[in-house]
Amino acid sequence: MYRKQHKKDIHAEAVKKRRRTTKKPYSRSIVGATLEVIQKKRTEKPEVRDAARESALREIKERIKKTKDEKKAKKAEIVAKSQKSTQTKGSMARAPKGPKLGGGGGKR
Repeated sequence: MYRKQHKKDIHAEAVKKRRRTTKKPYSRSIVGATLEVIQKKRTEKPEVRDAARESALREIKERIKKTKDEKKAKKAEIVAKSQKSTQTKGSMARAPKGPKLGGGGGKR
């Protein structure tokens, strides 16, 4: 018991060391892209890849700009309609509002 507690008989129990399993390189496709597509993109020259990326970004920016312009046009149209409707309502006789009279709330 003493020898076991103080690790004196280690040489009697030679325990095998566990080896880690080595990962083998394995190529497989990812969702949305087959292995052939991935390999083709990997072998592409960086200049070609950069040019494709730039064109895609330019297209996205143009699309965003177009939607912004459309929104501005709609907003301007709505503002024009609202001004037209206020002009027709404004033709009715209305007394101009003056300053409000009364205490208003100040410090107590």
